[in-house]
Amino acid sequence: MKTPSFRAFKSFAELARIRPRSPKAVPEKPKAPGGLPDTLSDGELFALSMRDVVPLGWSSIPSRPTPALEIPDPIGDEEEGLRLLQEFVSGKGRFDLTMSGEYLEGTPHPEGRRWIGGLRKGRFSVQAHLDLHGLIATEARKAFEDFIHSSLKRGHGCVRVVHGRGNHSREGRPTLKDKLSKWLDTRRMSRHVIAYASARLADGGGGALYILLRRR
Repeated sequence: MKTPSFRAFKSFAELARIRPRSPKAVPEKPKAPGGLPDTLSDGELFALSMRDVVPLGWSSIPSRPTPALEIPDPIGDEEEGLRLLQEFVSGKGRFDLTMSGEYLEGTPHPEGRRWIGGLRKGRFSVQAHLDLHGLIATEARKAFEDFIHSSLKRGHGCVRVVHGRGNHSREGRPTLKDKLSKWLDTRRMSRHVIAYASARLADGGGGALYILLRRR
């Protein structure tokens, strides 16, 4: 007896011959807008679309002239800076510390806004001072708070605290200066301190603070 062979793919081939192939899809030609003939080219269609456009022409109003770009003279700036430096060294010029990155000021008490301008210019007489050089943060805070309380008991109105510029610190920045401003801005200290500002150059500049106290 013959073994029937498996001819499944043969039946698929016969079906493919019997089934009519679908015609290829022919892309429709785009119709011209507005009922225009399909034979027009793109250039002709564009010309017809622009037939109602009226050219405005050139405006009779003149345009504003562009301002000339002023380029700073680097040589002139250097000469001006050198002149100001010579005046400062000779004692004729003034150096505004408030324009430097070392300047620091604050008004822990609302009344301080009234007096900060005079404190900034050094118009208050310094009645006591404290030097925090060489102290660590914990020692400096205790010394500072003791100094403030002692000054209040003695009736001092303005004192000076020297915190340094941090030239010899490990971080290379005025650590005590940063901490001192935080201590002054606490709520507890705002009951005693009205305002504070960096001292004038003669009193330590950016390495010291004037502190205006609230007298009892």
